[in-house]
Amino acid sequence: MTALWQRDARDLASLIAAGQVSSTEVVRTHLDRIDDINATLNAIVAVLADDALEAAGNIDAALARGDDVGPLGGVPFTIKENIDVAGQATTHGLGALKDAIAAVDAPIVERMKGAGGIPLGRTNLPDMGLRIHTDSELHGLTHNPWHPGHTAGGSSGGEASALASGMSPIGLGNDIGG
Repeated sequence: MTALWQRDARDLASLIAAGQVSSTEVVRTHLDRIDDINATLNAIVAVLADDALEAAGNIDAALARGDDVGPLGGVPFTIKENIDVAGQATTHGLGALKDAIAAVDAPIVERMKGAGGIPLGRTNLPDMGLRIHTDSELHGLTHNPWHPGHTAGGSSGGEASALASGMSPIGLGNDIGG
């Protein structure tokens, strides 16, 4: 059987909706995966474990009541640290912004939550997202999980590394270069 952390977001959403696994199980398996490998990769720079587990419990309860939980109901996702998440720092990879707490979610985060997605963590990026490799003043270098001597890319290298290594089944990155 394929481990839950190896499945994509669509498969996980289907399994959760069918009651074959709980959202709590899915979130826990991804948190365990983060615990196992993130120290080596440095892809996820803020783990939102408590909030994610609470949200997963809420999704599981809603499913038990027969409520519609959305197309991503119970699926965890990660968010690059230059995208606003209410109550979290939007650092842009800079120490000077480590306390820049967002008051509201960015529209894409709001939409993901509205679709039933669960924020799991924040991912690394280069300073201001302006390099083609992910090495930030605040969080350091993100490593490529498949080729440690190669870059994880940028500016969404934290997302790339988290996704490629199974720490997250879906993530929010962005690109200013087109």
